[in-house]
Amino acid sequence: MSTLIAPGPREVVSEERAVEIVIEWKAQIKSASSSSVETVVLTNKSYTAEAASVIATFLTEKLSDLDGKSVADGVKVADLSDMIASRMEKEGLQVLTTICNAFEGSNLDEVDLSDNAMGSKGISACSSVLQGQTSSLKRLSMCNNGLSADSMDEVADILTGVSGDNHENSENASCICDNLTKINFYNNMSGDGGCKAFARILKKCGSSKALSDIRFSGTRAGRPGSLHVSEALKSIADSGSLEKLTRLDLADNTFGTEGAANLSSVFSKCPHLTYVNLRDCILNDEGANAICKSLWSIGAPLVHLDMSGNEITKNGSSNLAELVEDIACSSLKVLHCEENELSSRGIVLLALALVGESDCGDESQSSSCILEEIRLGMNECGNVGGRALIGLASADKLPALKKICLDNNMFQDDVAEELVNVYGEKLEEMEDNDPDEDIDEDYDSDEDDDGDNSDDGQKDVGNDVDLDDLQEKVSKMSLKR
Repeated sequence: MSTLIAPGPREVVSEERAVEIVIEWKAQIKSASSSSVETVVLTNKSYTAEAASVIATFLTEKLSDLDGKSVADGVKVADLSDMIASRMEKEGLQVLTTICNAFEGSNLDEVDLSDNAMGSKGISACSSVLQGQTSSLKRLSMCNNGLSADSMDEVADILTGVSGDNHENSENASCICDNLTKINFYNNMSGDGGCKAFARILKKCGSSKALSDIRFSGTRAGRPGSLHVSEALKSIADSGSLEKLTRLDLADNTFGTEGAANLSSVFSKCPHLTYVNLRDCILNDEGANAICKSLWSIGAPLVHLDMSGNEITKNGSSNLAELVEDIACSSLKVLHCEENELSSRGIVLLALALVGESDCGDESQSSSCILEEIRLGMNECGNVGGRALIGLASADKLPALKKICLDNNMFQDDVAEELVNVYGEKLEEMEDNDPDEDIDEDYDSDEDDDGDNSDDGQKDVGNDVDLDDLQEKVSKMSLKR
C-alpha cells in the first residue's frame, strides 16, 4: 500500500499545477509494488475549484495499475485538512464539495477535515465524505474549523445518523459513532451549545466501547456546557465504554468542582490512560485532588499530564505529588502544572515526590525518574521551592530531563542564578522572574497558620531543603487505594 501526498511547499494549486501533481501520482503508482493506495494527503495547499475538479477526477478514475480500480476504491485514510485557505466562500465550498464527493463511495477508516473554515454551509459541503462511511469510519478530526453551536449540532446529526428533530429516537439507529475509536474537536469555540452536541456524540459512541482518543478542547464553554460533556463521559464510563481510552484532552472547559467529580469517576474506569490534558478547566484544589487520587488509584500509566491553569494551591498539591511519585519512574515523561498557585510548599511536595525512588516500581528495573519535560512557571514559587529544585538537579534526580520551565516565579537573584547553573540549557529563559520580593520570608510561620495542612500530609520541610529529609518525609504521604 502506498501514500499519495500533494508534493511541494504550501501553495495555491491551480488547474495546471493539479495536472502536474496527478502526473507525479500516476508515476508513483506505476512504480509501486502495491496495487492499492492506502492514504491520500491533500493538506497544506489551497486548491482552486478547477484544481479540485482535476484531483477528484483522478481519485475516481479506474486505473490499470490498480487492477482496474480507482484510488478512492481502496483508500483508507483521507487527510483533507487545510485545503481552502484564502479561497472566497463560494469557491471554498465548491472545493470541499468536489473533493469530499470523490470519497463518498470509499470505505475510509480515517478522515481529517481540520483547518477548513466551515460553518453550516461547510458541514453540508463535507457531508458526503462522512455519510458515506457509516460502516467503516474509525477516526475523525475536525479541529480549528470555526464550528458554531448550530454547526456542531449538524455534525452531531451526521455522526449519530438522525435529523435534528429526532434525537430521542436514535438509540437503535446504525451510525458513524458506532465504530469511532478517535474523535478530535479542538479550537472550534462552539460554546455551551457545542458542548451539548458533543455530549450527544459521546453518548452514541459509548455503544461501541471502542473509544481510545477523545479531544474536545478550546471550546470557550461555560459551566453548563462543560457539565454536559463531563456527565456524558461519566455515563459512558459507567457503562464500561471507556476501558480502552488512552488519550483525553479536555483543555479550556469550565468544569469546576462538580465537573471534576464527574471526571474523577470517569478516570477510575480508564486503566489505560497515557495522555491527560485538563489545562484551564477551573478544577480548583478539591477537583484537582479528586482527579489525581482517581488517576493514582486506577494505576493509569500516564506519559503526559497537564494540570496547568486550574487555580491549584499548596492545599491541592498533595494528591498530585502522590500521583507523580507513583509514575515518575515508570511512565511519566511530561508534567505541566504551570499557571497555578502551588507556592514553594506545593513545589517542595513535588520535589518530595521525585525523591521517592524506593517506591518507583519493580526493584529489578531501573528506578530513575524518567521525566523529560517539566513546566512549573507562574506558581508564586520563591526561594524555598527554588532550592528544592536545585537539590533535585544537584543530586541528579532528573537524569532524563530535557526541558524545564520555571519562568514567572519569584526567585531571588542568587537562587535564580543557581537554577541556571544546575539546569543549564535545559532551563527555559526566566525573563519574567520577579526577584524583588522574598515571598518565602514567612515560610515557617505560614505553615503554623495553616493547621489544616497536616491532615493532607503536607509537613513543613523548612527553608533548607535536604534530600535525605525529603526522602523520609515522602514516605509519610499516603492515600488509601
